[in-house]
Amino acid sequence: MKIARTICLFILFGIFCIYINFFSPFVMPWQREDAIKSALSWGQLEKLPENAEIIDMEKRGSIFTRQFIIEFESSELEIKKWMLKSKGFKNNIPKTIKNTKIYLIYPREDLESSGGKVEITGNRVLINMSWS
Repeated sequence: MKIARTICLFILFGIFCIYINFFSPFVMPWQREDAIKSALSWGQLEKLPENAEIIDMEKRGSIFTRQFIIEFESSELEIKKWMLKSKGFKNNIPKTIKNTKIYLIYPREDLESSGGKVEITGNRVLINMSWS
């Protein structure tokens, strides 16, 4: 009886770990750098500014799709420098809603990402990139 209970707990723990890694919206600490690199790559965006403070990170999708949402704050000057270095903003005219500039980002032809958008409000940036 004790062995069956141990096996059952082990299986439940395994299912929980699979859920957390693949299906939960949480970005685990060991996934953080890869999530940032992927989102930036998919949007042809440069490395985040040195003084960027990540406010929130989320992942969505399944085994066949992935979406990363990264929100950070930085100085407006550093955000402008970051935008000038990033190819994803080249010849990109934003749509402005209230005080938010929304840039639709299209992937390079050699990337299999779906692209996404970057929203900038003052010193806060929201990156939302997808792959499928």
